[in-house]
Amino acid sequence: MEKITSIDQIEDGRGRELDLRDIILGGQDGMVNVLGVTAGVAAASGDSRLTIAAGLAATFAESFSMAAVAYTSAVFGHRAVLDALIVGVSAILGSFIPLLPFIFLPISTALWVAVSVSAVALFFLGIYKARVLKLGLLRVGLEVTIIGMIAALVGYLVGLLFKAPAV
Repeated sequence: MEKITSIDQIEDGRGRELDLRDIILGGQDGMVNVLGVTAGVAAASGDSRLTIAAGLAATFAESFSMAAVAYTSAVFGHRAVLDALIVGVSAILGSFIPLLPFIFLPISTALWVAVSVSAVALFFLGIYKARVLKLGLLRVGLEVTIIGMIAALVGYLVGLLFKAPAV
């Protein structure tokens, strides 16, 4: 079977083209961005409400921004709205993966659950990408996970630099 080198548009067997690149880009970016923001704010403040507010602000600002970029960079005008919708919705869905633990759990537990769940989700996203591209499942799964965790670690470390003193 021929190896696929691009995931821009893959036919789903019924002749319909799926924008897998947009789904993966939006979902992965939303997840990693919000994980980095929430981890950083949690590390800096230790405050659940502030962390949730920052996570929600990042979720919707990032999703709108990603959708706007997809819209303005679309090659074909008739696809611009669809591209924007796919990227924006994917970014929102990806963003909620690391955000939900902060809504339902104490902040110290939520941070580790968010990191763990996001790492697993990134790994499966990498496996999905590898299957579509016919690449090594483990290699791509680990690659996507490691890159995402490093990006999130940057947010956490920035938060530690600005850690609020205990009152």
